[in-house]
Amino acid sequence: MKKNKLFSILICILLSSGISFADVTFSGMAGGTTGFTGDFDPSAPDFNIPFNAFAALQFNFSSWGIFRANMGFATNNLANENIFTGQEATLKMNEVSLVLTKTGTSIRNYFGFYLGTYEVVGKDEYLQRHLSIEPFTSSITKSQTTLTCGLPLYKNEGIGFSYVMDFNNAPGSFGLNAYVNLIGTTVPQFNFDLRTAWSTKTMTLDFAAGIGAPLQNTAGGNNVILLIDTIYLHGGLSLLLGNLYTHSLLIQGGIQHVTINPGTSPETFEGLDDFSFILEPRITTKHLKVRLSAFSLPREQLNDLLYLDDPFGFSINCYSDAIPVKNNNMTAGGYLIASFANDSLLSAISSNFDIPSMSPFNASIVPYVILPVANGDLEIMGQFTACDILNTMYFKGKLKVGYRKAF
Repeated sequence: MKKNKLFSILICILLSSGISFADVTFSGMAGGTTGFTGDFDPSAPDFNIPFNAFAALQFNFSSWGIFRANMGFATNNLANENIFTGQEATLKMNEVSLVLTKTGTSIRNYFGFYLGTYEVVGKDEYLQRHLSIEPFTSSITKSQTTLTCGLPLYKNEGIGFSYVMDFNNAPGSFGLNAYVNLIGTTVPQFNFDLRTAWSTKTMTLDFAAGIGAPLQNTAGGNNVILLIDTIYLHGGLSLLLGNLYTHSLLIQGGIQHVTINPGTSPETFEGLDDFSFILEPRITTKHLKVRLSAFSLPREQLNDLLYLDDPFGFSINCYSDAIPVKNNNMTAGGYLIASFANDSLLSAISSNFDIPSMSPFNASIVPYVILPVANGDLEIMGQFTACDILNTMYFKGKLKVGYRKAF
């Protein structure tokens, strides 16, 4: 109910602003993927036709404000007669935001009011909007819904306020977020984060850290006005050493829910699923690019990924993005992925990387091509995976076609 009221207020502001100010520009983007997935496990064979789609729009109001909205849809199987019911079908408003801008002599100020997920660390939105740089996040994290790359290194979704200052005379920015979300379905949590980002010819940095405090109103079975007995720390780092046009190294790491109780200090992570890590050396030549990736990701992050099915592993991506096609270039390449179905970097360390004792080991080959079509990008990919290689091996595969276009 509260989200609906805030959404209505934002829409009213948008409409009234559009009437009052004629200098409005509009841009948007839409796309999605569909295809086939097959699991040829003799004990439980499975076949599906998944479908994912998104639409995003942005209104720029002269020099004083920006309105954005982003919606996504996903369903597991178009072959099921109940597309919206009886399966995990979702329709989600990813972001609704209104950003007011004010330019000073040395800084440009952004005051943001939002619902949903807003400029998370681990994606390139913040860096593109505030530092005007090209996306650099690992392509191994490409979304099957939006065909963009990046994962939240920690969650910052909710109802919130953001303030960002961009420095006119330096390649950097500083900001803060204050937002409220829910733990489970009943306990509200207040969060406060600080953030900074910088970009030079040899380094790009995006870093944020903050705290979350559950706001409870009961203690020992008695009602109280307000009780805060636990604080959660969270943070994320995205660092590119080098740049997109040279050899470089990408480092990303994030943590959610480092618990601090009264009289204690954080000694261990609450759970292995709270940890994200990507290490990616990059080799760049004129005609060929190579990306060597090691990753450990929360399992819940895998649901929307195009290439990855497992949370922990390694990959090699070799590709060329300079193959001439008429008046444009196409991209063609392939991944080799080795991964573990139920492990993470932390569990692998605790087992001393004893591969036979770890979870099922899988290996995949993933060729793909990205073609410029009708001022958009058409991506075709196939994946063939040998599962549980060290025990009872079986196979699964998928073929997907995706398209994304800005307008």
